[in-house]
Amino acid sequence: MGPMGAIVFLPREGDTSSLMLEDILFDPAAAWLSAALERSGVERFLVVCHDDDRERAGKCFPGGTEFVTDGAEDAAGQLTAFLDALEGNVAVFTRPVFLDDRGASRLAGEEDLPRGEDTGVYRISAAALKEAVEGGEDFVSAVRAGSHFGLRDGNYEGLLPLDSSAPVWDSAQYFARHASIDRLRGEPAAPPVRFVDVENAYIGPRVNVGGGTVILPGAILRGRTSVGRFCEIGPNAMIQDCIVGDHVTVNSSQLNESTVEEGAKIGPFAYIRPGCRVGKDVKVGDFVTLKNAAVGPGTKLSRLIYVGDADVGERANVGCGTVTVNYDGTSKYRTVIGDGAFIGCNTNLVAPVRIGAGAYTAAGSTITDDVPADSLAIARSVQVVKKQWAAKRRRRAGR
Repeated sequence: MGPMGAIVFLPREGDTSSLMLEDILFDPAAAWLSAALERSGVERFLVVCHDDDRERAGKCFPGGTEFVTDGAEDAAGQLTAFLDALEGNVAVFTRPVFLDDRGASRLAGEEDLPRGEDTGVYRISAAALKEAVEGGEDFVSAVRAGSHFGLRDGNYEGLLPLDSSAPVWDSAQYFARHASIDRLRGEPAAPPVRFVDVENAYIGPRVNVGGGTVILPGAILRGRTSVGRFCEIGPNAMIQDCIVGDHVTVNSSQLNESTVEEGAKIGPFAYIRPGCRVGKDVKVGDFVTLKNAAVGPGTKLSRLIYVGDADVGERANVGCGTVTVNYDGTSKYRTVIGDGAFIGCNTNLVAPVRIGAGAYTAAGSTITDDVPADSLAIARSVQVVKKQWAAKRRRRAGR
């Protein structure tokens, strides 16, 4: 049997965007649907949406998805070509729904769908639908000739029709949280992913977690995040669109659009902004912020540090209070710290500047010029001590 496809309508309610683009646990309903369908074997998608929703919808579906927007000149031709490329069934969604892996597997299978109230979700032979459309039959009528995914009172079969009412949306949040956790628990990983408190973990539809990883309360994993094996995530950690290696600890920290390699320890209270690469066995401690930075293996950034637009080598030590001064109000510049360098506490590195391999900077220095390898840079005023100055001042003041 050839590839299965899905046709997804994203209808609007008045002038507002489609409910399918509203977030359910930090991800749009359309993202939950497409991710579940992909895992069930759906390979091709055709999405019908409003022009103004095209950009947001594009983020919810995989690359290669075809889109038909309002006023498309050849919508019928696109539909026919899409169906012509399918040899199996096609799933059609005409109304807003939440779909999880359980519901997607039902649609992708050959067994009868649950019977009950029409939800606007159908399964039909792609060839039959193409023949009906080419014969001039109304699309919706042609789709209804297939099997519909019914809804029975009191039963959840992996699909929930959506509307704007709070009870329905609350139910979708509940089903989404448990669907993701059940999916990760059910994957053939040895040992399994462990959740300390399933009611306080939030896992997105496209998140993958390796076996042996422990998810602590308050963990939020979003977007296209992949977490390796034997990690510890949480408590109170949010990771979005990141690749996290094996044996990584993320404690009470936020990570965004970055890569963290094996054995790194992040937090507590660290903030990794987009564009970072944290190397193997790196320590990113409390109140450390990284932005558009690469940090080499074995380096330690222990506390109260800002490293932005920088390349830090291997086994470097960056003292607390260090700042890469990367912005002059107009442009941003990079800092380079060589392998094995030692940056003293409260050092300002005024970019663009390069600290050579094995070099030292004295605590409290403001470094504006390059420091050669294996050298010591001291850039601070010479200390002056005026003996008895304080006592004389008090006498003058009559105290």
